[in-house]
Amino acid sequence: MKKITLILTCILLSCDNSSLEQKKKRVDELKNSLVEIYTEIDNLEKEISEFDSTFNNKNYELVSTISPYTGTFSHEISLRGNIQSNMNILIVPEVMGQVDKIYVEEGETVKKGKILASINSDIIQSNIEEIESSLNLLKTIYDRQSNLWKEEIGSEIEYLRSKTNYESAKNRYNALKIQASKFSITAPFSGIIESVNTKVGEVSSPGMPAFRMFNDSDSYISVDVPENYLNSFEIGDTVLVNGSDQLSFNSIIISVGQVINPSNRTFSLGINIKDDFKDDFKPNQVVGIKLTDYKNDNAVSIPSNIIYSDERGNYIFIVDEFDGERIARKLPILVGKSFDYKSEIIRGLVGDEMVIDKGSSDVVDGAYIKVVD
Repeated sequence: MKKITLILTCILLSCDNSSLEQKKKRVDELKNSLVEIYTEIDNLEKEISEFDSTFNNKNYELVSTISPYTGTFSHEISLRGNIQSNMNILIVPEVMGQVDKIYVEEGETVKKGKILASINSDIIQSNIEEIESSLNLLKTIYDRQSNLWKEEIGSEIEYLRSKTNYESAKNRYNALKIQASKFSITAPFSGIIESVNTKVGEVSSPGMPAFRMFNDSDSYISVDVPENYLNSFEIGDTVLVNGSDQLSFNSIIISVGQVINPSNRTFSLGINIKDDFKDDFKPNQVVGIKLTDYKNDNAVSIPSNIIYSDERGNYIFIVDEFDGERIARKLPILVGKSFDYKSEIIRGLVGDEMVIDKGSSDVVDGAYIKVVD
């Protein structure tokens, strides 16, 4: 049995050695035939060139080159915002009644607390006068009972009763005074009367606006930003505001919304309006906003129009050397964000390459080129 195994092993090794020698012999044959083919090609080219001087001439494409830009690359988005204010409000009366008098006009500047209009309060004033007279009497009774009680004259019940009656009347009187004050419509802050929506003689009621007031000291710009930019902005980031009549200025973000509006899938940004420009904007005015959502200080970028793509991805052409000649070499790249006709190159470029600019659409990989200024 051992002899049989040994014989089979020798046969296999012999076959492997024979196969290896055959492969080596075949390689030598192919190399020799390749040399013969190249030699024949050279001879034929020389013979053809003797009769045709244009044969085998190289065609050169004229191109220009640029160097990739290395430095800061920014990406911006343009949105529209609205002028908003926490001091742009409708003033409604707190009680129902007939308007007796209006003390202001549209466009008038008023101070906080100024009475804007008064509502007829004859009934409540009559009640105040009635309680006021009763209050005086009850106070006199209470003072006398209090003095007698201090001298231990009279009963405690009489003293407590006079005290209770007086304090109860006093509380009713104060409550009526507060209620009476609601019959005067006052300015909640200093500002401008934007509109007067009531007239003398009309019956006012809660829920019916009587005035609109505005103060631009608290105005700002509100912008709705798509939710895919949620993590792109922070308070303090710089923005560019473009108003009407070519008015523009740099400002900052003062608030970043944390809730997505389900109706339009956006979140809000609040942008400050500089004091020097507040008079140039009106409530609900639409303004243009430019926001920088991406910035890389160490980016490599090139013009977007020299980037091409195929089934394998994006590529550009750079200048390379071959056999002492300059050729166009196809270079695969990974493109990041694009803005203002430039694109950031994430991978593929270092920054010291000669990138083909003009003429890049006319070359192919390996084409001979001549670089012109």
